[in-house]
Amino acid sequence: MACPLFIPVAPMSGIASEPSTLGELYGGTCSADPTFEIPGEILRGCCNSGYARTKCVRAGQAGADAVRFLIKQRNFKGLEIAWSLENDHHPVATGTLYLSSVGEPQDPGIGSVSVLERQACAYAKSMLR
Repeated sequence: MACPLFIPVAPMSGIASEPSTLGELYGGTCSADPTFEIPGEILRGCCNSGYARTKCVRAGQAGADAVRFLIKQRNFKGLEIAWSLENDHHPVATGTLYLSSVGEPQDPGIGSVSVLERQACAYAKSMLR
């Protein structure tokens, strides 16, 4: 699971691969405080893992503890990604996102891509690798 506030930017290099909801460990920023430079142990133990409410002040501000992803379908149109926001290991919201066959939003529209969409893209790209 990833923290619902975590904005993944790029896979972390130079460290052993560890299981992550995003498929691999990612470096990135926190949507609650984008100027905060996240230490490596927080990235591994909180941002990439979720359920960090008691370990991270910023995570305690979120309405959910973690996000899970699952590729439901992959075809010539792209990827269908199921997501679940969880609080104390119980779903509080679920839905589906559609990504291109290379793991990018099919129609990002005007404005920025949401944190959930960025996490789904990171997950899809890791799974496609």
